[in-house]
Amino acid sequence: MIGAESWGRLLTAAGYDFATGVPCSSLSPLQNVFVMGERVEYIAATNEGQAIAIAAGARIAGRKSVVLMQNSGLGNAINPITSLLAIFEIPLLLIVSWRGRPGWPDEPQHEVMGRITPNLLQVLDVPYRILSEDPSAASADLTQVLDMIETTGRTHAIIVPDKTFVPFPCATTEMRLREPGLHSHEGKSIALLPSRTEALERINATCGDDLMVATTGKTARELFALGDKPRNLYVVGSMGLASSLALGLSLVTDERVIAIDGDGAALMHLGAISTIATYGRSNFVHVILDNGCYDSTGAQPSTAANTPFAEVAALSGYRKSWTTDNIDNFSEILARTRREAGPLMIRLKIAAGSPKDLPRPDRAPKDVLKRLQETLAHAS
Repeated sequence: MIGAESWGRLLTAAGYDFATGVPCSSLSPLQNVFVMGERVEYIAATNEGQAIAIAAGARIAGRKSVVLMQNSGLGNAINPITSLLAIFEIPLLLIVSWRGRPGWPDEPQHEVMGRITPNLLQVLDVPYRILSEDPSAASADLTQVLDMIETTGRTHAIIVPDKTFVPFPCATTEMRLREPGLHSHEGKSIALLPSRTEALERINATCGDDLMVATTGKTARELFALGDKPRNLYVVGSMGLASSLALGLSLVTDERVIAIDGDGAALMHLGAISTIATYGRSNFVHVILDNGCYDSTGAQPSTAANTPFAEVAALSGYRKSWTTDNIDNFSEILARTRREAGPLMIRLKIAAGSPKDLPRPDRAPKDVLKRLQETLAHAS
């Protein structure tokens, strides 16, 4: 068996000091080392897809990042692996347990995923290595995989068979507690809701010098159409994970980060609100443009009318949140956020619909990302 502490030291010695993930009994010794130690910043994600996005944001800003997950969670991670890590070419280390390994007794729910785990990673075009249970060989496995990540600039995975790590208990079960924030419903209601374009114009006018991470679909496309900027990141895939990527980014940089969500995207990963509330710093602003439908796919209705995003955010620990349907009031709130400590949320109710012949970003995602990283490097 392998000592999680010594293996963790190899990671930090190689510069991997940011980790996120979802608990797994097979990986718990390593996760506990991260949680209890001070050498790695560990973020408890609500699902594996969110963990991928948080780690991606941190890596964009310069932190070498690890994602830990049970192999059953690979199902939750398929979308961001293929439509975020692959197209933006973001290199992470994935540490994946191997529950349900063929020939090893395990619970029935792990049987199918256990049988297909190596093949699934191969289909996803994620190079992997099965970790040796011999300590010396396991150290060599890790070193070689980390070298490959840096050499190729690609995400790699290490598959960890069950009971590989020596048990390492976690001395605490307490999570950092944030007091509920303040929520207010502001602005005089008007008969005609603002358009998404109007909302994005106001964001540009007030927050144009901030880092802006826009969710996939019409939101990213309209932001691009209003004027492409080096500090914009258009998350063209991985629906619902723009706010988690923005969180990872905001944890590493001191720049203000504006996450621009839609209601459908926010609903898809509603657990992100809890994670942002717990870990979000003062530089994080979360904007949800809520038109009550999935505009990019034909305006099918969402369940947003029954989901009080801003109230949930405040109760979860965002410092302040606002709900409005008035575009002028929205501008006033945006201006106020520059004087408020975050994390903050604004929910603006908008009308459905987009301009005709809306263009798509004319740069490849990896080039948009490279430009943003160059901007961050110059700022530092």
